[in-house]
Amino acid sequence: MKKLRVFVLATLMVVIATVGGVTSVFARGDINIGVSPMRTSLVLNPGDEYRGSFTVSNPGFSEDDLYYHVDIKPFYVDENYDPVFDDSVDADKQLLKDWITITTGEKGVIAPNNNIVVEYEIKVPETAPAGGQYACLSATTDVEPGSTGGINIGEGLAINYVILAEVTGDTVVSGEILDAGVQSFMLDGKIRAYSMVMNNGNVHGLATYTMKVSPIFSDEIIYSSEGEEEHYILPGRKFYNELRWEDAPAMGIFDVAYVVEFQGLKSEVNSIVIICPWWAIFIVVVGVMLLVMRMISLKKLQKAAQQLGKNSSGKQQDGLDKA
Repeated sequence: MKKLRVFVLATLMVVIATVGGVTSVFARGDINIGVSPMRTSLVLNPGDEYRGSFTVSNPGFSEDDLYYHVDIKPFYVDENYDPVFDDSVDADKQLLKDWITITTGEKGVIAPNNNIVVEYEIKVPETAPAGGQYACLSATTDVEPGSTGGINIGEGLAINYVILAEVTGDTVVSGEILDAGVQSFMLDGKIRAYSMVMNNGNVHGLATYTMKVSPIFSDEIIYSSEGEEEHYILPGRKFYNELRWEDAPAMGIFDVAYVVEFQGLKSEVNSIVIICPWWAIFIVVVGVMLLVMRMISLKKLQKAAQQLGKNSSGKQQDGLDKA
């Protein structure tokens, strides 16, 4: 069960960080393992033979050699977009695992600050159904051969190289942008944009997210996420994404443009965002209260002065009447 939790956590990192060409490192204790890239997206024809590769690395955070092996596993996501590594969900989209053979680097040992290239081959059947097919190659740490006794915290540490394949034929590219927006009032010094997309087709699609921020009275772009945020959405799934500018100024008023693109669709949102931290709100509230109290005090003083003036006039009039 412990190994399963580690495996799920590692692949969840892969699902979330779907920008290609990125090296991912997973660590526990002094044991570290990395893969590069984290995923690949392929277009395959029935009857094709495809050869690919990825790198397994020992980042060298310790002086120990890394013993590893690679497993071929099914891969998909459930309704919550959590990774699934068995045929219990959309089994017809997980046939790819049966077409893959690891040809080089299936297991071995890697010295610190070194890597090994794992090569694989995909043989697509002539009868392969059109649409998306998905699998992952899981690089998992092993105990050093000959080790006995005790608990090895490095055993079972896994990270995954995900293969997203589109088999040509009667494919359907269809999607919806269900929601997109920008939070207009923030307290914590971060600017947030959010969206929900739905893939109604039978192949995966790439969703891109771009947020640009300018000061309210200027056209200067002080932040842009262009080219930095993209996610593959698998068939039949909704995906919620939140984009943040973590280093936004602590206070200010900004013009925010947020664009979501998916399956040929485009949603643009423009919004004025106010960032006002709690301490600023507190100062404003206290200032307003003091101003109100001051106005009330001045009003009372004015009434007292008016009353005093009336009393003084009355006494003078009484003196004249007596005279």
